[in-house]
Amino acid sequence: MTGKRIVVPPQSPLSGELYGRVCRILESARTSVARSVNTAHVVANWLVGHEIVEEEQQGRERAGYSERLVAMLSERLCADYGTGYSAQNLACMRQFYLAYPNLLSETDIFHALRGKLETWQPGQLHPGLSWTHYRTLLRVERLTARAFYEIEAARQAWSARELERQINTLLFERLAKSRDKKGVLELATQGHLVSSPVDVFKDPMVIEFLGLPESVRLVESTLENALIGNLQPFLLELGKGFTFVGRQYRVSINNTHYGVDLVFYHRILRCFVLIDLKLGEVQHHDIGQMNLYLGYFPN
Repeated sequence: MTGKRIVVPPQSPLSGELYGRVCRILESARTSVARSVNTAHVVANWLVGHEIVEEEQQGRERAGYSERLVAMLSERLCADYGTGYSAQNLACMRQFYLAYPNLLSETDIFHALRGKLETWQPGQLHPGLSWTHYRTLLRVERLTARAFYEIEAARQAWSARELERQINTLLFERLAKSRDKKGVLELATQGHLVSSPVDVFKDPMVIEFLGLPESVRLVESTLENALIGNLQPFLLELGKGFTFVGRQYRVSINNTHYGVDLVFYHRILRCFVLIDLKLGEVQHHDIGQMNLYLGYFPN
């Protein structure tokens, strides 16, 4: 009797669980290193701004002292450290120190470099904000608005590009439009908190990221396709707590089938949000149709 010898390879000692744990360690280390580098960069620029301001105060009676000081300092620094220290950049560092005089203490630096902040408020160093974030924030002159954008950028982990977009589209002003003085102050100290439907929606909404031309020939299906194709920025524009459910969501009532253009679920308010796209003025039958849809979905 003949037969083939079957060799069973030994079981691999490397388990998927082990590999996953090691990957998480390495990814965490990369994130910590990047955060530490960003924070060190912010701290260094703040300290440079501090030195310029302190030197200016000593020579404040000399006409044109500040401009000459920055120009001379820039010339020497660029020769030794590269073009990142132009007169314009040094002026920005000076402005940074003046706008954030209480940015850090030795304790703040220690905790920020490790990404651990027990208590934080706008105006203090945050490890999630890079130098590009802070340069963008300096463009906001209104202190309450700047504090709001600072809170939201840190809390929502906005990229510097997203922060710039939110500033350019006047997010703070749109949210503050429907609030009293107390509500505006809460935006500046607590950020955008959602506790009722009025807190959710912006007036108006800005969807310039779609890149659609202004045309009388624009149809609702084109708008819908553009929104779906740019779903991530659209969700950011909608606000906090939105989850996409579907498009042309089928609703059957009395053996008649309808399609709701866009359906979302709001995790904070725990309700569905329906969007029916209209390019012209809303008519009475449009309102009736939306009420029909609302009666279909659970409250």
